[in-house]
Formats: sequence, structure tokens, C-alpha cells
Amino acid sequence: MSDNSDRRRCLFPSLLSDSTAAYYNTGMKKVAFDTIGCRLNQYETERMASRLVSCGFRRVAFDEPADLYVINTCTVTGRADASCRRSISRAGRHNGNPRIVLVGCMVTSDGEAAANQYGVDLIISNSEKENIVSLITSKFSDLFVEEQSHYDNVGDDARTGPLLTEFYQHNRAWVKIGDGCNQNCSYCIVPSVRGRLINRPPDEILSEINNLIANGYREVVLTAVHIGQYNHGNLKSLAGLLKFILSVSDISRLRLSSIEPQEVNPELLDTMAEAGSRVCRHLHIPLQSGSDKILKMMKRPYNSEKYLEIAQKARKAVDNIIIGADVIVGFPGETEDDFIQTMSVVKSGLIDYLHVFSYSNRKGTEASSLVNRAHPTIIKERNKILHRISAELYEKALQKQIGSVAMAISEHKANGKNHHWGITDNYLKIAIPSDFGGTKEIIRIKIANSTDKYLTGQVV
Repeated sequence: MSDNSDRRRCLFPSLLSDSTAAYYNTGMKKVAFDTIGCRLNQYETERMASRLVSCGFRRVAFDEPADLYVINTCTVTGRADASCRRSISRAGRHNGNPRIVLVGCMVTSDGEAAANQYGVDLIISNSEKENIVSLITSKFSDLFVEEQSHYDNVGDDARTGPLLTEFYQHNRAWVKIGDGCNQNCSYCIVPSVRGRLINRPPDEILSEINNLIANGYREVVLTAVHIGQYNHGNLKSLAGLLKFILSVSDISRLRLSSIEPQEVNPELLDTMAEAGSRVCRHLHIPLQSGSDKILKMMKRPYNSEKYLEIAQKARKAVDNIIIGADVIVGFPGETEDDFIQTMSVVKSGLIDYLHVFSYSNRKGTEASSLVNRAHPTIIKERNKILHRISAELYEKALQKQIGSVAMAISEHKANGKNHHWGITDNYLKIAIPSDFGGTKEIIRIKIANSTDKYLTGQVV
């Protein structure tokens, strides 16, 4: 075979003959991945994994022995950095001198320091993820059964492929529609490590969704750093992309990842309402603070009144929608009165659950130079208060579902219990009887009760 033919077969294993497939599987090495952070990172892990699996690696769980460990990192908070360090330590504890590769946002932020301090063998920045095969073959040629020349420029040849067909050990799949962010919130390191906003071509998004549909997936989550700013070619909005996908694919349902408040506009809400069950009744709309003073310091492009107006419109437009919010406590300058204002917005009856973060100082952001920071003890207490409020809000959201029919997909087996954990279209946790769980299918369940932070009912 020519070099080009081998590269093509490496990227698209379905093209391999039985004899050639056996050749590539000879001496197959094991690779394990760990993903820290957002859904965008999870998607990019699958892209990297598909490249390495296509070139002869066998993927195993991260806690299993492997020849190669790839850690896709996050650096949005100090806690994320700590998770990355723990992952490096876990990989290093395995016998056999495994190779450790650090990829992503932590690398782009401070990769050399991480490599030197924690004994990482190779670092790959966000901009180099697509070239993971050529970078790893150059560094660890002994891990590949073919000569290095057969894999040269695989990343460049595959800049738009191979498209995903599966999401490892998941019954729902994520699809990336864009990357980067132009918003530059004062506390956020993401624009520095992800770069400027860029969106993916709609035809490529559609092709990947169709691949996943062909492999049995019923739900696809659209994800990006700044999902509400989708604009590519003739499609000028996220709503336009939704309409395009729904009109030319058989996807059962689409879900949106986190979306900025100012981008939850009438066009998007109308599209969600008109799509019925094919767009999930769920929006995660970051709040960050209920204090207009703090929002201004954060450089957020809305105030608390506008946020509540947007949430109210979403509730009116989409029946039984569940709305979640991010909140940061302890931002520099946050007073007790600012925190009380945040609690007032959170308790408005328009938000169903919270993701609560303690402020994390990120070097290089505007907020890193601000003073008047709250004492760590105060921040910890405010975090606990909001977690308690979130639990109360979520329990109310669960109780409102009793008597309704939920459309759920299994996520994983419940340890020690005779059911699987699943997620409803409006993003509530539900128990699915084991006889019906464990697949990618959408299960109809008549909700009978809510208990211990999840829903229960009978399959109908």
C-alpha cells in the first residue's frame, strides 16, 4: 500500500481488510483518557481518542493499566487545576513506566511548569489537539505498530475528520459547534486559553450528528464556549442552526449546553417551543451574581432585572422548562448586601438549580488585580448557603413533575440498586427500571414520586 492509503485506513478503520486489520491490531497498545472540565473538553477527548484508536490503540478506563495516559485539562478555577494534578498522580502510580500526555487549557495557560513539576512526558496545547497522532508518534514512536512515516501529518489530513460515531461509555453524545470566546469577563481565563470565537461549518456538524444517529444515539448535546454566538455562512444564529439540523436529520432530540443570558432571545425561544420534544426543555443560563455592582465589575453584559426578564420569558415560551444558573461567590468587592441581592434573584422562583463556584483568582485576568476580597471563611459559608438553596429549588422542581410523563435516557447503572440513573429531557435525575435501562433509547415514564433528589415512576 502507499503511504497515503495507509493514512486513510488508519483514520477510517472500516476501510481495513480483515488481514490488514489483524496487522494493525498486532501488539496493540492501550490508551486511557481522563477529562477535567466542560462538555467541550469531553467532546474533544472523544475526537482525540478516535484518532488514536483508529491507529491501533485499544482504549481502556483511566484506572486500568495502560501504555499511554492522556489527560485533557481545565484551568477555569483553582479546583480544576487541582483535579488535573490528581489525575497526573493517578496515571503515574501505574506500573510499567506509562507515558503521560497533558492536553488542553492548563497546558495553554502554564504547560511547561506543569510538565516540569509533575513529570509529564508530553504537553499539547488546545491549538494542537487535532494533531495528537503526529505529535505522539514523533515523541513515542515505539507505541505504534507501523513506522512513523505512515502516520505523518495524520492530524493535518484529518482536520475535519474522522467525525465521531460514538461517545465512550455514554448513551448521550456531545457535538462541538464552535470554540473560543470574545466576551472577556473580568474573572475568566477562557479567552486566553481558547482564543477568539470561531464556529464550525453546519454541514460538518450535521454529518457528525448523522454518524451518531447511525450508531443509535437519540440525544445530542450541542456545545461550545459561547454557544449563543453561532454564526456561519447562511446560518446567522443558534436558532438557525437548530432549525437546519431538525429539518434535515432524524435526531430524536437536541440539547443546548450553557448559554449566555443575552443570547436567550425570542427567535431561540420560539424555535424551542415549535420543536416540541425534539429540543430539550432545559436551559442553563449563567447568572454569576445578583448584584448589579458585581455584575458590572465582572463585565457581564446584563443586570439582575434583565436576567429575571429573560428567565420569565423562557418559562412562558417553553412549558415545564427547567432553568439552571451558575453563581460565583466571593468575587472581589462582594459585600453582605451584594450576597443578599444574589439570594433574592436565586429565590425568585425562576431558577430550578445552581452550580455554585467560589471565586478563583486566575493570573492574567482583570479581576486578579482587584482588592477587597472576602475572607475564605465567609466565601465558604456563602457557598454552603447557596448549595442549600439549590437543593431546595431542585426538590421543588422534582415535585412539580409528579403526574407528568417524562422522556428519559439512561446514563449509568445505580450501584447496589435495581435501576439505572437517567436524565429527563428537562434535565432532572430519574430512576429507570433495570429492565429498560442501559440503552440509548428514550424511555417514557409516568412520574409517581420524587424522593432523595430524583424522580421515580412506571414505564409506559
